[in-house]
Amino acid sequence: MRKPAIVAALCLVASLFSAGSAWAEVTGPPVLNAPVFNDPTVGSDVAGTPSTAQSAVMDQLIRLIRAAQPGSEIRFVNHQFSTGQRSTEVADALIAAHGRGVAVKVILDSMENGANDAIVARLSGVLGAAEGAASWIVRCEYPNESAVERGCIARDYLHSKFALFSGIVVDGVAHAKVVYQTSSNLSDWYLYNSYNDAYTFTDPAVYDGYAKYFDDLRAGRHRAVNPAYYWTTPTGSAHRATFLPRSASGGDPVVNILKPIECSYQDAGVTRQTDIRLALTAFNKNRLAIAKELVRLRGENCWVDLVYYEDAAGATTKHVDDTIRAELAKTVNGRRIQVTPCRFRAGTQWVVPHTKLMMTDGFYDDDITPRVYTGSANFTHLENADDAQLRISGRDVHSRYLSFFYKIRDTCRSA
Repeated sequence: MRKPAIVAALCLVASLFSAGSAWAEVTGPPVLNAPVFNDPTVGSDVAGTPSTAQSAVMDQLIRLIRAAQPGSEIRFVNHQFSTGQRSTEVADALIAAHGRGVAVKVILDSMENGANDAIVARLSGVLGAAEGAASWIVRCEYPNESAVERGCIARDYLHSKFALFSGIVVDGVAHAKVVYQTSSNLSDWYLYNSYNDAYTFTDPAVYDGYAKYFDDLRAGRHRAVNPAYYWTTPTGSAHRATFLPRSASGGDPVVNILKPIECSYQDAGVTRQTDIRLALTAFNKNRLAIAKELVRLRGENCWVDLVYYEDAAGATTKHVDDTIRAELAKTVNGRRIQVTPCRFRAGTQWVVPHTKLMMTDGFYDDDITPRVYTGSANFTHLENADDAQLRISGRDVHSRYLSFFYKIRDTCRSA
């Protein structure tokens, strides 16, 4: 969601949670078909420089860009892309990729507060802005950014955060159609002040869906906004992508995920309980139906565990508004959702979750396969933002995200 401009350089000192890990240059290969998580609480030994734990999500992106081969294509989308201690390296990596013959295409939100201006100036000086060229960078608000405020397709802003790589080489092995989906924007705040994740995978059908979405974002700049744009990639693999905005009158896609869940099920003759876990950035009254569904499921004895971004004392606008807080606090059949508001100090920094994460482990529809839902989409108005949500099925990925969830929740609760 939109934020005030973040100070580009933050002074980081060893925190109470520091593991004393030494900073190193970004080296080595990217991971494939696996998640990457940052940890803003683990500081480096060098003041003002991120540790590898803090920069893990951005480092994965840099490694992927460096792995792109001459003659291939990178399609890159983000909401906020500001100068910073790793984000500037992302820009440098994109410029270097263009220099070695990779077609680099970039779409950013216009960010009325100017947060993207410096990077746009830097990249456009090399890539240009001609959409018919091999490389280019554009923003959603066309043709006059000073007079237009919109997303590329949605009414208000571009919030998606992903990158597509048509061809990379990792440890001597070529990989085609690679998708990088993250919750992280690009500035120092996403190193030092927030928890984020990224998932990188190869799935040709889902890649093609993201590529269509990218092309629609570019073309959408020249058309009237389309709040009813919503569509999904086909089922049939471990991955399924959902692309927003969606008409509010069309029903809530997250509610549609929750409705088929059953809270008690049999697994090898043992009665088990379905678990639902969420770590969220923003949740407001426009998505009240989700909160009601979570309360219903808790009343039916699903385990529901939710962590959310808590605001500073006295904040006039809340990431989770009072309507949602009141609903989540309800008791049904003697049961309540476990709710953890999260905002704590790690050394000199305030830390909050910036993930957009939901996990289910139990009976869903007609199977008991665990699922992870991640991406850029907050639980806010369905029509207002260009967003992508990714569903990943499977026990292994769920287990990795579960460990990340526990780290966030338990650190928030103890701090």
